Amino acid sequence: MKSYPLISPILHRLAVRAPSGISAQSIADLLDWKYATMMSELSGQPGHKLGADRLLPLMDVTGSDTPMHFLARERGGVFIKLPPTGEGLGPVQQQCLVAVREFGELVGDTAAALEDGTISQEERIKILRDGHDAVTAIMGLLKLVEG
Repeated sequence: MKSYPLISPILHRLAVRAPSGISAQSIADLLDWKYATMMSELSGQPGHKLGADRLLPLMDVTGSDTPMHFLARERGGVFIKLPPTGEGLGPVQQQCLVAVREFGELVGDTAAALEDGTISQEERIKILRDGHDAVTAIMGLLKLVEG
């Protein structure tokens, strides 16, 4: 049988060091979860299983999408958080401009990186971030058109 990486260490770390700055005790209180039980479930202690229904509330309270990135990566994909769609005049046109701008930054930074014939680690990180931003903007546009 295939061996799968564990998500519990990621979730435990998320509760202990939440990007939202909230303490693990407060997370437990907000989610109506006994602190000791939460920590046992998140750390994968024998006899303690984390219910899948806890994942979204935990991510919401901690302000982190890290578990989604982990799951998507393990399934051979990527998680892209779509930007919120706002009300207003011409949202599709506005999102088109955002997508074009983000793609332009991706192409510009890639071209600049290739000027010397090599892509440094710093340039690689910038290009990857630009690419993610461009894909997010395009997905935001598709979401608007779809809706």
